[in-house]
Amino acid sequence: MFNNLSALRSLSRKYKLLILTSVDFLTAFACWIIFGPPFSALISSNFEISLLDVVLQNYLNFIIPTILTFIYFINSGFYRSSIRYSESNDLILRALKGSCIFGISWGLVYASESEIIRNQYILATILRSIFLAYVFYAFLQISRDIARILLNKNKLRGGKPVLIYGAGAAGNELYQTLKHKTDVNIIGFFDNSDSLGGAEINSIKIYNKNKHLRKLTKKYPNLEVYLAIPSLDLSERRSIISSLENYKVAVRTIPSLHDLVTNQKKMVEMQDLSIDDILPRKRVKKSSVSFYGLTLMITGAGGSIGSEIVRQVIDGNPKKIVLFELSEINLYSIQEEIETIKNNGMLSTEIIYVLGDVKDKHRLEEIVFNHKIDYIYHAAAYKHVPIVEYHENISEGLKNNIFGTKVLCEVAVKCNVKKVVVISTDKAVRPTNIMGASKRISEMVVQSIDANEENTKFCIVRFGNVINSSGSVIPLFRKQIAEGGPVTITHKKVTRYFMTIAEASSLVIQAGEYAAGGEVFILDMGEQVKILDLAERLIYLSGRNISHDGQGEGIQIQEVGLRPGEKLYEELLISGDKLETSNNKIFKSVEGYPSKDILTNILDDLYNASKTNDVIKIRNILKTHVEGFKDKKNDY
Repeated sequence: MFNNLSALRSLSRKYKLLILTSVDFLTAFACWIIFGPPFSALISSNFEISLLDVVLQNYLNFIIPTILTFIYFINSGFYRSSIRYSESNDLILRALKGSCIFGISWGLVYASESEIIRNQYILATILRSIFLAYVFYAFLQISRDIARILLNKNKLRGGKPVLIYGAGAAGNELYQTLKHKTDVNIIGFFDNSDSLGGAEINSIKIYNKNKHLRKLTKKYPNLEVYLAIPSLDLSERRSIISSLENYKVAVRTIPSLHDLVTNQKKMVEMQDLSIDDILPRKRVKKSSVSFYGLTLMITGAGGSIGSEIVRQVIDGNPKKIVLFELSEINLYSIQEEIETIKNNGMLSTEIIYVLGDVKDKHRLEEIVFNHKIDYIYHAAAYKHVPIVEYHENISEGLKNNIFGTKVLCEVAVKCNVKKVVVISTDKAVRPTNIMGASKRISEMVVQSIDANEENTKFCIVRFGNVINSSGSVIPLFRKQIAEGGPVTITHKKVTRYFMTIAEASSLVIQAGEYAAGGEVFILDMGEQVKILDLAERLIYLSGRNISHDGQGEGIQIQEVGLRPGEKLYEELLISGDKLETSNNKIFKSVEGYPSKDILTNILDDLYNASKTNDVIKIRNILKTHVEGFKDKKNDY
């Protein structure tokens, strides 16, 4: 049986339409037989005459009404509406009009044939016409219900229940695509418009009251909501998502209009919610900086930030970009991406892929000099706090973050690079870890070199956590939720700044344009977000409950303790002073740094200590010269 139903559903639209019209014709014929002249003639003759004879004697009062009715159905789009997008109210009205045409035209033909002259017969014929129209309409509706049951595989399978949020064109397009998927059961549409409440699309009900959603979540415990309103702005999306959070339904979304157009994504490519949809802050506009005629170099070009800077500076139409990367696999990944763009004829910029280490002065100097680099974006760094904090890695962390930056700056000066933008971190502010302290020392190096150099401009850009970068907590939470938990947080009071990779990279590029020399730029990252709150929201919006103290069903949130070098909250300012720029998302911080001689001594001491990996000495030097630095054993 199910094989036959599957074959029926797989038929083309033309054949389904043929079946539907044939069923309607047979329905009209059956109604006419039972409630028209044939059956009454058989009764009056006590079934002494054959049905065929009765049909042949009265065929005109069947053929003419049927032809008129089907002409109306075809011209009104009744059958198109039955198969494609239409509100059910529209279908009902057309079915009702067609049924009236069938009943009235039958009455007229029958009356003319029978030469009715007496009032009682006229009244009886009118009543029979009305009754025939009503019965035909009822049979039409029954046939449509049966067709929905037979042709709609969602009703017969155990696919996941889905509610489409958005009863517009995008919602209908999504429905048309999803209705053929065996693992999806579309139970309805949901829309805020009061005018659509109670209406239907393709016989699928439109809900618009929150009470309906509450009932649906009880009826379908694993309900998922698909957002199908690509034109919504960010504030509207957040409002909708926030309202859905209370119902503990999994929320997914179609690509945005921008992604649909620019990235050629398909409507059906459902995505997990962007963290941007959850964070309480305004989205940062993309950079529009021009690099026409310039040669750029990005260190750490295969990393999270470096690769995004590459993607964005390409739009500025530079003459050449040198991608400098230590990791072969990272360089290969960004190369594959860029070459795809080139092959599509969308890139005229020359791209050079270079394997190299920023600590290798000779190699760095060779590349910068030969390619006549104008701007350098320095994104190469060790940034994972627990990794660098491990005593075996401390020296390497210093060598890369401090001395690698020093080498890069010295090479830039020697090769007459116009501008160097160095990427730092909020963990450099009163750091509680080696990574943060190493980045603060590297900031001092940059400031000191800039103070003693006139031709090359240096600046520093400092920002907080970047969403979905390598090591970011968000992908970890999503993975843990998908596996059923537990979701692990270090401490319930931990707060962090968050920004997307694209936003951070855009602001880095824009900040570089403001550089006059020696600035520490800080990015406005909004309010700090409590990691616990973020974990809870992600769990609820994944359609799961939270299990408190391991009791009941749901995902447990476990507190595992602060990692080595981690603190409860991050800061962006050391002195507390900041100056505005023409961009309200970028500020300048006024920060001091040691004199050249003192800094030279600090670097010499750190270099000597790092050669023997003298961790105790390294920590003592950092505690002496980095404001706010605390030993990892201290309280945070």
